[in-house]
Amino acid sequence: MTDKEFKRLRRSDLIEILYEYQQREKALQEEIAALRAALADRELKIQDAGTLAEAVVRLNGLFEAAQKTADDYVEQVRLKTERERRAAAEAAAEQSRQTGERTQSTGRNGKRAKKARRSGKNSGERGI
Repeated sequence: MTDKEFKRLRRSDLIEILYEYQQREKALQEEIAALRAALADRELKIQDAGTLAEAVVRLNGLFEAAQKTADDYVEQVRLKTERERRAAAEAAAEQSRQTGERTQSTGRNGKRAKKARRSGKNSGERGI
């Protein structure tokens, strides 16, 4: 509208136009606020995406370290078990060897005892 047209309007018409402009301004201010909030939210999401990517990288590093620790632990348990099996096998072999030596010495002593008994019987028979 031109200035002349505004001058010809009645006061009530002017008030009505002002009211409409105020309503439009209010709606535009609300839209601006909503758009700013959406922009801030989008920027926050972009920041979070960067932060999330960094977190994923950190978690991957953490999981790799945890896996390495678990692998090391399993290897240590395997080595310890192997050492214990070898020690048990060596102990069993030593015990078996000692048992065999005892059996042999008992066998020798048994033969000597039998021989001595025979000799004793023979000498006892001779003396009668």
